[in-house]
Amino acid sequence: MKNSFYRATAWAMSSLFMIALTAPTNGQGPEAEYPAFEKVVEGFTSIESRSPDGQKLSGLWTRDRDSQMFLEIPKDFMNKRYFIALTVSSGDTYAGLQSGDYYVYFRQYNKRIAIVMPDLNNRSTGEPESKASVKRLFTDQVLLDIPIVTMVPRGGPLVDADALFVNQASTFFGGQIRVTNPSLTKIVKAKVFAKNIEIAFEVVGANGKLQTIHYSLSEVPEDTGYRPRKADERVGYFTTAYTDLGFYDRDKVRVRYINRWRLEKRDPKLKLSPPVKPIHFYIEHTTPVRYRRWVKEGIEYWNKAYEAVGFADAIKVTYQDTADPKTMELDPEDVQYNFIRWLNNNQGTAIGPSRVHPLTGEILDADIILTDGWIRHFNFQFQDLLPEIAMEGYSAETLSWLADHPNWDPRLRLGLFEQQRFLSSRIQHAANLPFAGHPIHNPGSAILGDDLYDGLINRTSQVNGLCLAARGKQLDLALAQIALELMMFDDEKKEGDKPEKKNEPKEDMLDGMPESFIGPLLADLVAHEVGHTLGLRHNFKASGLYSLAEINSEAIKGKKPLAGSVMDYLPVNIPYEVGETKGDWTMIGIGPYDNWAIEYGYTPDEAKLPEILKRVAEPELQYGTDEDTGGPDPLARRYDYSKDPLDYAQNQMRLIKYYRSKLLDKFVKPGDSWSKARRGYELTLTEQAKALSMMANWVGGAFVNRDKKGDPGDRNPLIPVSAEQQRKALQFVIENSFRDDSFGMTSELLEKLTSDKWGDEGRSGEPTFPIHDRILGIQATSLTSLMNPTTLRRVFDNEQLVPTDQDAVTLPELMESIYKEIWTELDVAPEGPVSARKPRISSFRRNLQREHVERLVDLTLPGSARSSALKPISQLASMQLKVLKAKIDEIIKGNQDMDPYSMSHLMDIESRISRALNATMIYNLPQNLGGGQAPIIIFGQPAVKNPTSDSNVPVDTVPFDSIVVPASEDSDNR
Repeated sequence: MKNSFYRATAWAMSSLFMIALTAPTNGQGPEAEYPAFEKVVEGFTSIESRSPDGQKLSGLWTRDRDSQMFLEIPKDFMNKRYFIALTVSSGDTYAGLQSGDYYVYFRQYNKRIAIVMPDLNNRSTGEPESKASVKRLFTDQVLLDIPIVTMVPRGGPLVDADALFVNQASTFFGGQIRVTNPSLTKIVKAKVFAKNIEIAFEVVGANGKLQTIHYSLSEVPEDTGYRPRKADERVGYFTTAYTDLGFYDRDKVRVRYINRWRLEKRDPKLKLSPPVKPIHFYIEHTTPVRYRRWVKEGIEYWNKAYEAVGFADAIKVTYQDTADPKTMELDPEDVQYNFIRWLNNNQGTAIGPSRVHPLTGEILDADIILTDGWIRHFNFQFQDLLPEIAMEGYSAETLSWLADHPNWDPRLRLGLFEQQRFLSSRIQHAANLPFAGHPIHNPGSAILGDDLYDGLINRTSQVNGLCLAARGKQLDLALAQIALELMMFDDEKKEGDKPEKKNEPKEDMLDGMPESFIGPLLADLVAHEVGHTLGLRHNFKASGLYSLAEINSEAIKGKKPLAGSVMDYLPVNIPYEVGETKGDWTMIGIGPYDNWAIEYGYTPDEAKLPEILKRVAEPELQYGTDEDTGGPDPLARRYDYSKDPLDYAQNQMRLIKYYRSKLLDKFVKPGDSWSKARRGYELTLTEQAKALSMMANWVGGAFVNRDKKGDPGDRNPLIPVSAEQQRKALQFVIENSFRDDSFGMTSELLEKLTSDKWGDEGRSGEPTFPIHDRILGIQATSLTSLMNPTTLRRVFDNEQLVPTDQDAVTLPELMESIYKEIWTELDVAPEGPVSARKPRISSFRRNLQREHVERLVDLTLPGSARSSALKPISQLASMQLKVLKAKIDEIIKGNQDMDPYSMSHLMDIESRISRALNATMIYNLPQNLGGGQAPIIIFGQPAVKNPTSDSNVPVDTVPFDSIVVPASEDSDNR
């Protein structure tokens, strides 16, 4: 193999990694103590390149035959700061995604070089005394160190690049990379440029898998001339933040800069000028040709916003293509280039991370990942998406409750986890609160970094949080495919319709879908991710701009975007009833909020910022982001739609009923597997769970405004949802989850809901459909959404926010509404005779009723919640249990017309309630005697929480006369 000698002084103009360092000083010994440089690099070859001004660059030496490499540290490294940007570029499902980066400096210790990460979180811009104190208290962190091999003549220290980048790969990449056989390492790439060095190694990773790891090393000057811009909570940007301990004013201690690109007008005198350096995106050659123009269109949507602040062609787009060799020489991992990368990994993901200057927030590099999985409509399991949908909007308080009460957890109730594995892991989930146990709150660090929102904890790059935009589109696309296959909008031509013209050209199809449908969806997804790389965060309130009627009108279609922002997760617009106008499938450009956000972030005239922010109360500029989705605002919500989401939820339920009615005769076509019907039905269950979860958020809700005092409109920061809206939302949840007919289940349909039998997929599962588990899972999720302590507390607290002379939903009303619906059979006589084949209480309702009783019991127990609202909640739950017990006692004693199933069910419920009420009374007995609380002891063991749950509580299996309460008459001597 031909030897090549990489000599990579990669930054001649900036002196970045110039291959020179003065001879060791500070008592480190003379240069002669090192082996001779010529002897060390004997047999190695230097790779050289030239800077734009023609200066020769060097700094890397390599010997291909044994894949060894030396790297020279710049001679002036002591005064420099560098980026080490990481990418796993092959051998991983998400190969090509930015894997993080480090902002570092080099320090010499005798004959060793250490890579040190400066503390960026704590600074002082105050008096010299505070600066000295901060420097002493908040010290930097050594990442790693390696020996100096020798000194380069008239240059810097020479280090073993293999020891640094291969042997220490796990230090850089974390658990994502584990090199198992360093001797089989191969140098894949070594390039030298004026501003950076690019190095890549093929390594043997875990389980012998070949992987390529890419390092991009570049200088990051502390002062680039960029002017940071302060962040404001009224408009959503990712931020670079630090604590300035030089201030004693609390409001000034925390400093936040928005993350944005450096855009400067080439001619400041022009109203509309090209930028000095545009934001340049390359569309990777792996992007299918049929989709490229839509990717380009999504990127260029944003140019309109920049034009409004004076920049012409702020964003430039170039195709990388095999027909253009120059573009093929560009490496997407290179920090000089911004790429849109397409991965054929069968995953429904889109991620838009970027790297920022950690001192100022200036965006330096961005690479967007698009994957193909969301286009494959049915290529995911029911279990993959439903937990994200079912738990959407849960607060940290609710997650904490679920950790203590796993029987309430939708993931467990939907049968998505093995019970034992789930229960054994919930303690760990609780330890990680407030963001634990739920994908929305626990992103994978291998992909997204450590922080949910800014991605700036323990790294300097910006990620887009846990962006599920592509996942949402995957579900929407699957449902839309049902509509398209059923030809819903062209199924039966009405009388008077004009006959189809024979020579009329048919619309182009892309992967089985009309291009007019899939193309704009892709452009919208790309625009969303590009928005992240421009600095923008999610805006989940943007979908509430227009009503469904307005969206599907001539005034909006093709003329205006149908939402306030592309930074929301917008469902595909599929109205059940199509009037004269069917609106756009999705956004056809960026929204008014996007224009406003870009105006705030990028307008060159900072004097305009206060006036820009005063528009905060305008309806089209409403903003709520990731952390707001766990709060009380029902409009700050992923996957909702329209100004009145109840209209959207009702539209979706009508669509669901239509889809279910057509699954067998039209959706499954001759020659199809019947498992297609099961996939279709499970999709409708997922959409149903989404609608139910969305509307449950309105109960106890309050709209949250980010206005500041003095902003136009004088809006209150908190406005409770009206009683009428809450009652409508509650009724929707009740009607569409607690009633048997809301699931469209028939014996004819059940006979067809089977699964494929391909063993190679490893997930064929039980052929019969677990109908009771599935329906109870949905019902239990609805109960959790309505009866969790957070929702109940919010309803109770809202009673105080509403003036007493105005209508409000109260805690008793909410609990009574749920109670009456679930126990209707006790008050209504059955129609006709009952039997085991025609029970008075159906099997689905018996499951629901048992679930409801167990929820009430949990709420009565001491320590059930960490809120002052516990007492009224507990008292109301206890009261309902007593009323229910009395009613069941009357039915049993009166020997009313009952079938065996219903009678045994009610007798079991009565027994459970009796034990629970007695246990609660005994548990509280020591308090009633005036002393501290003593535990219940059952055969010497502490009683567990829920006396009605056979699986969790020993009380259910022992007589009450065996309960011992260790208390004496003298409460002081217990």
